[in-house]
Amino acid sequence: MTDEQYESIETVTLTGDDLDPVIELLADGLDEIPLYSWLLGEHMADRSLRKWLAEILVRPLLNAKCVVGARRGVRLVGLLVFQPHDADLAVDGKPPLTPADFAAVATVPGVRERVAELLTSSKLAPPADDAVNLRIGVVAQSERGGRATIGMMREMERFCTAASRPYYAWTGSESLRRYYTEVWGATEFGVEDWNGITMYGLVSDRPPRRRTWSEPV
Repeated sequence: MTDEQYESIETVTLTGDDLDPVIELLADGLDEIPLYSWLLGEHMADRSLRKWLAEILVRPLLNAKCVVGARRGVRLVGLLVFQPHDADLAVDGKPPLTPADFAAVATVPGVRERVAELLTSSKLAPPADDAVNLRIGVVAQSERGGRATIGMMREMERFCTAASRPYYAWTGSESLRRYYTEVWGATEFGVEDWNGITMYGLVSDRPPRRRTWSEPV
């Protein structure tokens, strides 16, 4: 066993200083998220495009301190991206994204059109105006089913409990649908067909129910 495997998991709020490792971890997991598999389509194997997409998805929320991470030693092994309805993404008055952020796909057929469709299509509705959007969750393969996921979800629960808000997620993943309902006690509040993807809406109680767990390493 390596020294790193003896390290315990630490749950932390990530910032813009963590952008590079966050991009690397998220780029590794994008192919498991149906919405982003649709977006990159036939270009999913292009790591430069996966890193581009990871950056535009996470950078504004990192700057707004809306990303929780799980570290084992110095290695980032999990991240959870959430967005309260009242989060200020224009940090220091700067727009969260600009046209220059989309230059990388301006000449990529398929992706260019799907990005435009994503940006201009109607949004999937929240179950309540103040519900916290759990947008992305990614955990390294070696850490799944362990303390990384539990620690990050506990932080989400604490945030929502303090504000007396529910959290919710729209997911196209059947496995995540079962995970949120069976493990975290979420309730399905909607099913939508979105660009050929069946999306399931799951919402927690208000505030989320506190859950007890054994402590995996």
